[in-house]
Amino acid sequence: MIIIMILKNLNSTKIELTKIEEIYKYFIYDFTASDTAKKVNLSRQTINKYYKDFRNSLLNKTQNRFNIKNVEQECIILNSYSFNKINFYYIEDKNNYYFLDIDDSKNKKLFILIEEEIENKLKNHKKANAVKILYNKNRDSYFILGYINSSKNINDYISQRLKKFRGINKNNYKRYIEETFIRYNTNKSHLLNNPF
Repeated sequence: MIIIMILKNLNSTKIELTKIEEIYKYFIYDFTASDTAKKVNLSRQTINKYYKDFRNSLLNKTQNRFNIKNVEQECIILNSYSFNKINFYYIEDKNNYYFLDIDDSKNKKLFILIEEEIENKLKNHKKANAVKILYNKNRDSYFILGYINSSKNINDYISQRLKKFRGINKNNYKRYIEETFIRYNTNKSHLLNNPF
């Protein structure tokens, strides 16, 4: 079972396997560490240690990174979003959503386009919060097709989820945001029953 795999990476094996399985279930159902601690009668610090390991496994093993060169459709939608004064971008592709990491070298040209042509226009645009972009694979270049208003449920999902984790350290916010996109794109039962 998945818990056995995760246990190999944990420093502590003092807690019963059934208790760890219970913690894992609450992690998948997105309970806060405080709420899980009350339910399983352990300290929040202990739950946070397990959550950190679960989160790291989820992020390391789940293929949820956007790579423009793997996109079948040449047209993508780039959305901008702001949460607690943190601005970031995400891509919509085939009803899935991907956090766009500025540090990912595969998206360097896209971020140059964002910085030079898109960012200010989106900030000043009264109706648009997204931009439709055409990608030319042969030239490895982008062309802006137009600015659009994209009212997606994922924006509410991002806000509701991140508000639960009050006081996210700015050094960790990218991991929480990327995890949010993985959770949105992935069925809970899949996460429960399949090792990541």
